[in-house]
Amino acid sequence: YYNWTNKGLVLWISWVDDCLLIGNKAAVQRAKQQMMERFDCDEVGELVEYVGCKVDINREERWAKLTQPVLLQSFGDEFDLPEGVAPRTPAIAGDVLLRGEVEDQVSNQEQKEYRSGVGKLLHMMRWSRPDTLNSVRELSRFMQGAVPGHVKAMKRVMKYCVGTPNRGMLLKPNGIWDGDPDYEFVVAGRSDSDYAKDVERRRSVSGYSVSLNDAPVSSSCKMQGHVTLSVTEAELAAATQCAQDMLFTMRVLESVGLRVQKPMRLEVDNKGAKDLTHNWSVGGRTRHVNVREWFLRDLKEEGVVEVKWISGDNNSADLFTKNLQGPLFEKHVRTYCGEDEYMREDRHADN
Repeated sequence: YYNWTNKGLVLWISWVDDCLLIGNKAAVQRAKQQMMERFDCDEVGELVEYVGCKVDINREERWAKLTQPVLLQSFGDEFDLPEGVAPRTPAIAGDVLLRGEVEDQVSNQEQKEYRSGVGKLLHMMRWSRPDTLNSVRELSRFMQGAVPGHVKAMKRVMKYCVGTPNRGMLLKPNGIWDGDPDYEFVVAGRSDSDYAKDVERRRSVSGYSVSLNDAPVSSSCKMQGHVTLSVTEAELAAATQCAQDMLFTMRVLESVGLRVQKPMRLEVDNKGAKDLTHNWSVGGRTRHVNVREWFLRDLKEEGVVEVKWISGDNNSADLFTKNLQGPLFEKHVRTYCGEDEYMREDRHADN
């Protein structure tokens, strides 16, 4: 909820009965008083925790970090995690979890514990640990019929998270907004896909992230809902999903009276997908993906989105489609979690 006052924009963010109030200090005090006159409210002071997340704010360096220490504690308390040094990455590089044989499936009690553990990881992945998106997505495919290898993979992700407790979603935007309604915010996106990753149904994985003034505001990692017939088509599907999320972010900002710089920049690491969005001709080998092409082309022609090519090594969305080697994993983690103490080589095992 929002309100433009003579002190600037005031935002109310509600999650069930937890309300967060943001804006100019004087305007916030007035809005808080008006709310408390109408409803029976408890004031809990400055923002230090919200919806299960610890919120660390550094006003001098202008950043906020989200972590979930209580949830991390439950990993060690409720699950028998492996001993030794925490792994450097949440999953083995290049590893893909496969469905096991029926006779190898874990017991009902172990399956229940597995579902509980993956549920906790899904919550943490969603709110504070984007670095675990791909590994947790794979774990979530086996809520039924898990085998010991899946349980081992789950505990590896937990051990990685417990070993990096201060790593979390970092919101550190570029630029300073002084409250001017004519200020133009910068929305950008990066997308990637891993072609035919699902060996059972040969479907590809889409991964993308959307940023606001270079601060991550949305990220996704999921199996595509259809079979794509080429790498370019899979990349185009991922780019389309990213563009839709960019439009959502743009419309949220514009709905409260803010402005977004256009065209918004969408970066992909496949030149074929980029070229298709700039080319109005349709060849026989791409006719079946014509709808997605036209969607992105229309956005380009309207000046809303411009698709740019980016090299794979610089595409941070690569983090959301495959399990990466340590150095490349840490390079992309910096985009979402910033530089932290866990990136020193001597603090981790080689796995």
